[in-house]
Parts: sequence; structure tokens; C-alpha cells
Amino acid sequence: MARPAPRVVAACALIVVVFTAIRTWVAAAGWFYWDDLILHGKAAAHRFPDPGFLLADHDGHLMPGGMALAWVAAHVAPLDFRLPLVQIAVLQLIAGAALARMLWVLLRGRPVLLVPLVLALAIPLGLPAATWWASAVNSLPMAAAMAWAVASTIRLAETGRRRNAVGAVLATAVGLLFVEKAVLVPVVAAAVLWCWWWTGRSERGHDRGQHSDHHDDEVGSREPLGAAAPTWTAVWRSTRWMWAGQAVLLVGWAAVFASTVGRAGGGEVDSDSDGPGPGLWALIDKTYRLAVGPTLAGGPWRWERWHPGPPIAEPPALAVVAGALLCASVLAWSLLTRERTGPAWAFAAVYPLASVLMVAVGRFGPDTAAEIVQTLRYHADSAIVLAAVLAMALAAPRRDGPLPRAAARWEGWALAGLVVVVVSSSSISTATYREVWAEQPSRDYVLPLVDALRARDAPMLQADVPPEVLLPVTAPAHRLASVLAGVPGLPPIGSWTTEPVVVDAAGRLHPADVVPGRTLGQGPEPGCGHRIDAGGTRIGLDGPLLGRDWVLRVNYLAARDGTVEVRLDEGDRVEVPVTAGLATVFVRVEGSGTGVTFTPGEGLGELCIGSGPVGVLVPR
Repeated sequence: MARPAPRVVAACALIVVVFTAIRTWVAAAGWFYWDDLILHGKAAAHRFPDPGFLLADHDGHLMPGGMALAWVAAHVAPLDFRLPLVQIAVLQLIAGAALARMLWVLLRGRPVLLVPLVLALAIPLGLPAATWWASAVNSLPMAAAMAWAVASTIRLAETGRRRNAVGAVLATAVGLLFVEKAVLVPVVAAAVLWCWWWTGRSERGHDRGQHSDHHDDEVGSREPLGAAAPTWTAVWRSTRWMWAGQAVLLVGWAAVFASTVGRAGGGEVDSDSDGPGPGLWALIDKTYRLAVGPTLAGGPWRWERWHPGPPIAEPPALAVVAGALLCASVLAWSLLTRERTGPAWAFAAVYPLASVLMVAVGRFGPDTAAEIVQTLRYHADSAIVLAAVLAMALAAPRRDGPLPRAAARWEGWALAGLVVVVVSSSSISTATYREVWAEQPSRDYVLPLVDALRARDAPMLQADVPPEVLLPVTAPAHRLASVLAGVPGLPPIGSWTTEPVVVDAAGRLHPADVVPGRTLGQGPEPGCGHRIDAGGTRIGLDGPLLGRDWVLRVNYLAARDGTVEVRLDEGDRVEVPVTAGLATVFVRVEGSGTGVTFTPGEGLGELCIGSGPVGVLVPR
């Protein structure tokens, strides 16, 4: 491989840093969103990152590396988005550096590698996945693993050095720590290796060099391999032990995945929708026409969002046409001026289908819309594949003839123009995405709520967060106790309080009381109501309660401080503290039935329960 040129290395470093800063700027406009809050709640519930937590099934994903990062954030700085931002920035730097290494290997350190490097980092194909924390801890390590594995595989074929074999296998292993889609890393490495070997072959040997002008040294055409070109058998012999290592790794990982997750995708969720969900053709159509295609020209320019969903690409017709024209132009340039690049572009064209199939298998259902592919996060790794294929096209031997020789004279300017146009177009898409991503109902709800709760002493009743923050299908993650877990300075959030409040959509607290759905009747004993026996007493309601969560206003008289257990006929017991004397406590219970059972704790002594409503909290 070419000796590192300091200027090219410095340019690569600058490009990676600049685009990392841009994506971090975009991510900073957001906040904890959806899976971020779910991961935070899970992580905060574990004092240590034990195997049960790291290997837990998260929505069909096995991602111990991502869980470890979530644990660090939840315990070092709970709900402080600055730490996830640092994680995103570091992961983006690593992914960008791995991409630069891959392009350096494929183009042997020539300055033209800056073209695919800029394009791959600029186009919005990887933008949503790199700026949403829960997605970034999946996609960025996978991108880094894929680029590193490809580079190490090529170097292994060139040099036969064992360290490159170890590097390729370790890269796959690291990718699998963060997302199961990293099973594609060896597949991509194998495909790029074959395309690299195929495009590097030359039927006429070094004679081709006699027809190349000086421009080839700067823009394209790696030195023809000619008679020295390795046969595919030689390439296989150089890499076979690495492939054996990859196979053993994948088999071991599959065993762990089957024993811990055992399924692909989002799992089973009750649905009220009818029908089979989106068809495979709809997913394919939207992937190429509205998702991947427009981004290749810097689109989509326009994004839509319906909370609580993420932004989706909504390219205008002009962006769709621009993407198609750019693809056609680059493909025509490659096929007309370079040898043997057709298979590489065919691989790049079909690779997004792998993501489509994974979406179809893992997210297929009546509640899944075909627009899910327009979120782009499922196609972020396609940018690595496209960068590799463009690099191989730039490195491929140039064809003979007047057209390739004429093209060589303006190729440099054309590449510069391509970079300018795509980067400018991508800047528009990046800015408009940031505007949409900045709309974060979770931030607008949680931050004011945290401030209000820190000024409160009384316990807080458990409650659901608004659906714009988390839908009930994420239960129990959509409960306040999970969302706010680990945040210092907050009162307990649980099943009882003496000062009930409700939280509005803006995170403000409002004093509340119970609106009766049913009522505990007045007891038969004057001055006491219902006297509670030591073994427990059931008090009937004036009607049945359906299964859900309810709030009881319990008016009681206790002889001394202690506890009492409260439960509906069909529901779990809730332990509630009581104080000596006459008082009121509000209790949250879940379940159904026609009565409530009160069981005093040991040593409580005499306990009387008066009449009180059972219903829901509403602002006073």
C-alpha cells in the first residue's frame, strides 16, 4: 500500500472532524427520544451492567455494547443529554476514521479518495441514524466495523499478514456487540473483495499503462496488475482462515442470539389494526424511489413528521429525478470509461434489499407502514457500500478508446463539480432535518417536570407519560418512574401520595382530586366507618370496576404509625404507609372487581376506613 501522504492524511482527518461536528450539531437539536427513554429506564433499573441486562432482548435486538453505553449514560448523568452527545460524536469519529482507512486501502492513498469520503459523509443517507442516540449506538459501530473489515480483508489478500485476518474478524465481533445486522459485515467484505479482484484484473497486462495519460495518476486507474495479478485461488488461499474465523464467530453469535432473543425485530404487540401490513413491493418501491435514491443527490430536502414518529424523507419530484439522474450519470461514466465495474455497481444496487428484507421480517405487521423505510435509519450502512464501490470504480483500469481518453481530461473537474453539487444539496437536507428533529415533545415534557418535582416534597403517584413521548405499547417504559429513573433530587414515584397532582402535556403540576367512578360506602360503625381486622377486611364498592389503574382516596383513622396493604379483588397488593390519627392518603391500584381489601401491617393496631371515591385524578 502507498506510503501515507501527510497532506492526504490531514485532509482525511479534517473531513472526518468537520462532518462529525455537523452531525453532532444536528443531534444536539434533539433530545432523548422513544428508544432512548426506554433504554434509560432499563439501564437505571440495574445497579451494575450484569449479563442479564447486557444480553436483554431490546425490541428484538441483541446489543450488549449499546446497552453498556446506555448504562453509563443512565448512571453517570441520568437524562443529561450531553453524555449521549459525546458518545455519538466519538462513535462518529471512529466510523469516519474507519471509512477513511477503507478508502485509503482501496485507492492506495491517492488524493482522489477524498471524493468518496466527502460524499459518503455528506449525503443524508446516514444522517437520521447518526443523530438519534438509540440508533447511533447501533448504526455507527456497524459502519465502523464494516469499513474496517473491508479494509482488513483487502489488505489480507494483498499481504497475507495474519494481523489483517484478526482485524477483520474482530471488526465483525465488535459490530455484533452493537447490532445483529452486523452479520452482513462478512458478506459485504466478501463481495467487495471479489469486486476488488475482478476490477483489478487486466487482460492486456502492462500495455494498458502505455495508453493512459498522466491524469490517471491523480484521478483513477490503479496501476494494472497484469501478469502479477493474483488469481482468485491465490486470493482465497490468503483469506480462507479469516473466513473460517468469521464463520465460527457467526455460529457462536447465532447461538447466543437464539438463547437470549430468539426472534427478529420488534416482537409481538397487540394490534387493533386489520390487514397484513405493507407488502414487500411497497417497501422496495419506497426504499429506492423515496429513501435511498434521492439521498444520492443530497436529497430529500424535505422531511415530514407525525409525533411520536421519527422524521421521514418526503422528497419532492425534483429530488427524486435528481437522484435518478446522478445515479445514471455516475453509472454511465463508470461503465464507459472503466473496465469491469459492472458487478460492483450491481452489488451496490441490490444491497439495500438486505435492509428491506430485514424490515419485512422484523417489523412486518398491520401497525407497520411502508414509510418506515423512509426514516433512512435502516439504510445507513448502504453509504459504506456505495463509498467502497465508487472507490473501486475510481481505481479500476481505464478503458481504451477516444471516449475514455477524452473523459480523462475533464474527469477531475467533473468530480469536483459532483462534490460541490452533492454537498450543497445535502446541506439543505441536513438543515431541514435539524429543524424537524428539534421538535422533541419528550424534552418539552420531561425537563419542566423535573424542575417542578425537585421543588416538591410529597411522593408522586405513578402515571403514564403523554403518548407524544411514549405510547402505552412500550409498557412499562411509558410510566413516570421508568422515564425519570435515576434522576437525583426527585421525590419517590410510586403507588401513594398525600398531595395528588396531575401533569399536563407541558410538564406542569396541577393539584388534583379523585373524580368518583365508584365509591367505598360509609361503614356501619359510628365514628369509625369500617373497622379493619388484623387479618384484613374487604369493603364493597357501589358497583364494579373494569381492569385498569384506579386512584382511591382513603380516609382513615389509625392508632399509630404503620402500613396497610390495599388491593382490588383482581389486582396486586400495594403497601401504603399511614400515620397515627385522622388523615387521607391517595392510593393507586391496578385491577378490577367489586371490592377493596385492606390488610393492616403488623403492629398497626386499630384502623378505621371511612367513605371515599375510587376513580381517576383530574385537576381541581
